[in-house]
Amino acid sequence: MQSLLSQFYLWTKRLAKGRFSQHFIFLSFFLDACVFPFPTTVIFITVSLLITSRSYYNALISTVAMVTGSIVGYAIGHYLWLLPTGEFTNFALYLFHHVPGFTEVNYHYIQNLAFKWGYSILLFSTILPVPYQFYSITAGVFDFNLILFILLTLFFQGSRFLLIAWLTIKYGEGVKTILKKNLKIILLLCLIIISIILIFSLFGFLSP
Repeated sequence: MQSLLSQFYLWTKRLAKGRFSQHFIFLSFFLDACVFPFPTTVIFITVSLLITSRSYYNALISTVAMVTGSIVGYAIGHYLWLLPTGEFTNFALYLFHHVPGFTEVNYHYIQNLAFKWGYSILLFSTILPVPYQFYSITAGVFDFNLILFILLTLFFQGSRFLLIAWLTIKYGEGVKTILKKNLKIILLLCLIIISIILIFSLFGFLSP
């Protein structure tokens, strides 16, 4: 187990310092905004903590990825999500049944928020631990104004990443000291949590 944790840490460190780290960040955040849930905030903080000087650059990449991914998610919600009868398309059902964590429960939860709060749900996206594709797809289903949707995504998500980047730069050294002292325990807990989520998702315990 100790060897596994050490390898996981070294892999993350190499990823953060490698020339493809920004590509990985962009792809993760892009997919999270349209079809596949990723722990994007955790990825952003981890990579930024390892190289704090890149925090603001990472924030820029993350914001651009979220905006472009959310446009794809909006198109999915607008054109591919519902049949004229109001039922889910085969594409939507495929995502519900095959993408871990992508459940009808989360979709209906965000849909209810959109019905009640309208564009304000994009503010909730910075607070609620729900993948952004639910917001972008719902925006497409509800036929939100695309330009306003893009601008609000840019503002709210950009502000979130800039704030995290600033906190990372300001308090990053102290956080890294804590991580180094408790690395094995922290990595073990993360692996356990990820394993539990995957197991529950794959076996349908998170499905409605």
